[in-house]
Amino acid sequence: MALTKSHAKENVDPLTEAAVDYFASRSHNAWRTALLKSEPKQKGQPRMRLRGGVMVDVNQPWAKLDPKAKAENRIAAYDAFDAIKKFPHDREAAAAHVHKCWIKRNKADPNQKQSLFAPYRALPEVEKDKDRAHVDRMKAALAAVRKLKKVAPRKTKPIAKPTSDKTLTIKASDWARLRAAADALSKQLGREIAPEALALAGIEAVAAVCAAVAPRGKTRKR
Repeated sequence: MALTKSHAKENVDPLTEAAVDYFASRSHNAWRTALLKSEPKQKGQPRMRLRGGVMVDVNQPWAKLDPKAKAENRIAAYDAFDAIKKFPHDREAAAAHVHKCWIKRNKADPNQKQSLFAPYRALPEVEKDKDRAHVDRMKAALAAVRKLKKVAPRKTKPIAKPTSDKTLTIKASDWARLRAAADALSKQLGREIAPEALALAGIEAVAAVCAAVAPRGKTRKR
């Protein structure tokens, strides 16, 4: 399934993109952990689902998940973000919006139980909790990336008043490249590497190089 036009804007807020990645990876891995706990026989077994018009194995950790399945998870993350934006103070209304989006995304999937396509108000509590979890996880993702976005200033010379924290802003095009690099590194290492962690590592590396080559002070002319 391709991203909708509303999700493919050129000037996407980097904070939203970071929250989407944070949500998508953790939501998928949490789902897979719950699956293997409730159905131990699923360990190592393919679980084929329709994603992006093709059948892919969704029983894989995020780092090894098919890109089409990752895209589907990101769409779910965008939907959760939209739900919070529409209903910032109404958890039930936000959860209902998440469920409506889920129905729209999955109506063509023959593997889904028909009972799940009922309106949110008619769902059993156990199913409503899954939609509520999406709302809660996206709020947690937004809180997490807001903390990561703040980069403390590098100390140089003592000054009279402390400076305020600086905010790192990344263009959407640069963030897309950073996310692709993080996905590639995750696949190589076999564990998840978040884009924001990769960005922070790069900043720290550059700072270390600058500190190493910085002049120690003026020397006398010879």
